[in-house]
Amino acid sequence: MGVTPTQWRDADDPKGAHALCEALCGDDRYEHSRGVAQQATRAAGLVRLPADERRRLLCAAWLHDVGYGISDGYHPISGARALRMAGHKELARLVAHHSSAALRAQMLGLPSVEDEFPFPVGPDRGLLDLLDVSDLTTGPRGARIDPATRLRGIADRHGPGSPSVRMLVANVNRLEAQPDTRSLVEILSSTTSTA
Repeated sequence: MGVTPTQWRDADDPKGAHALCEALCGDDRYEHSRGVAQQATRAAGLVRLPADERRRLLCAAWLHDVGYGISDGYHPISGARALRMAGHKELARLVAHHSSAALRAQMLGLPSVEDEFPFPVGPDRGLLDLLDVSDLTTGPRGARIDPATRLRGIADRHGPGSPSVRMLVANVNRLEAQPDTRSLVEILSSTTSTA
């Protein structure tokens, strides 16, 4: 299925974001993104996000990895550029910075993410944390997962010293240093959670 200009225009609607993800992501990336969207929905309910922030978080969850289907460049930036071109600047900033993407870009010797996409501020700073918690607690095929298991899987795939592993460790440390997000990680990674 091809991507239409209407789908990009509707990327700020959860249904439109879902359609883009489905069109651009392969089966595994789609399943992972579906799981991240489910976790984001749980997180939004737990913290009682207002409707407009909940909507933006869900769109970011569906689209955080869409850059993999656009180009072979750095996926957070590829996805963010496409969203910005479609007029979704705030959403683009969330996608550009998800899961400590700026740190990983620095480790890889890529241009600064912040130079092109300013770091989210205000309510979007909190949405980025919720997106990162949702991503951190979702496995590659969309199942709930705890951070230690996610880290082991990435280390097995990429090697223990890879930028992917180092970025994930930094992201876990950042999120777990905040009591509210640490609690969310614990709740969302629990397979017995009813959230």
